[in-house]
Amino acid sequence: MIDARYYHVDGPFSLKDLLAGSDVRIPEGKKLLGKVITAPAPLARSQPGHISFLSGRAYRKDIETAQATACLVIQDLAEAIGAARIMPLVTARPRTVFAKVIARFATPKLWDTEGIRPDVASAARLHPTVVIGSGVHIEADVHIGPGTYIGPGVQIGVGTHIGANVSIQAARIGQNCRIKSGAVIGSEGFGADTDGTKLLTLPHIGRVIIGNDVFIGSQSCVDRGFLGDTIIEDQVKIDNLCQIAHNVFVGQGTILAGRVGISGSCHIGRNVRMGGSVGLADHLNIGDGAQIAASAGLMKDVPAGEVWGGTPAMPWREQMKIFAAQRKLIRK
Repeated sequence: MIDARYYHVDGPFSLKDLLAGSDVRIPEGKKLLGKVITAPAPLARSQPGHISFLSGRAYRKDIETAQATACLVIQDLAEAIGAARIMPLVTARPRTVFAKVIARFATPKLWDTEGIRPDVASAARLHPTVVIGSGVHIEADVHIGPGTYIGPGVQIGVGTHIGANVSIQAARIGQNCRIKSGAVIGSEGFGADTDGTKLLTLPHIGRVIIGNDVFIGSQSCVDRGFLGDTIIEDQVKIDNLCQIAHNVFVGQGTILAGRVGISGSCHIGRNVRMGGSVGLADHLNIGDGAQIAASAGLMKDVPAGEVWGGTPAMPWREQMKIFAAQRKLIRK
């Protein structure tokens, strides 16, 4: 689950050591405290030995495929977790405690430039000011401009062109991509929660996986996953000043115009078109071939092939009917 090329990995831990000092209610039984936890994981993809979390009913469906050893959970969902033969660890703030668990297992190598010599093909063209971390692999015919930082373990495919002052961390980039100046790939995603007294920044220990022939514009950001990966498939075109949050999936051939903002865990299908300044709430699904008009604000899933616009966004025909009705009211 945790990629050791990008993170210092620790563990396993006993449940007792892992949750020491946390406000968690563990089911009775000394044997349970000695349970070995090997890694944190998303609940839906968890395996034996993993610990996960469930903080709301909206994600209850994740229990169906879960196989974790233990799960941090609110009291109202503890019974459902127990019914799945997963140990419920009851706490008022599952996500906050889970963030502390992640920090025990993994810390970023993001500024490590010592150790293994980078594997750089002789045909690659790197500006002398480029900083390259340990374990980096750069293939032939890659061009990297001045002031760019390539973090430890990053992989860059044949023919990719990277501009000036780009930051790339915890990422794998395919062939023939173009990343323009000022872009940030693989930085920590945005996530915060409270422990009751102060706001905490949630650690992100995933990656960014970028396919082939991808274009990413100037000052656009693609955040690495919280758990798991942020994925940009082949032939995606992302304009300047776009924000792709943690764990987003963008399907092949999709085009995002300038200032598009996609919140965490959204799934964007293939060949989707989004106009400038479109904004998406988190955990939305946009179907293949959908078209979203400029400045739309999406709060619901969009079915494949449909055209939506407005804020809150709705099917384009409905939006035009509302617009026509408003004009009639003004004339009266």
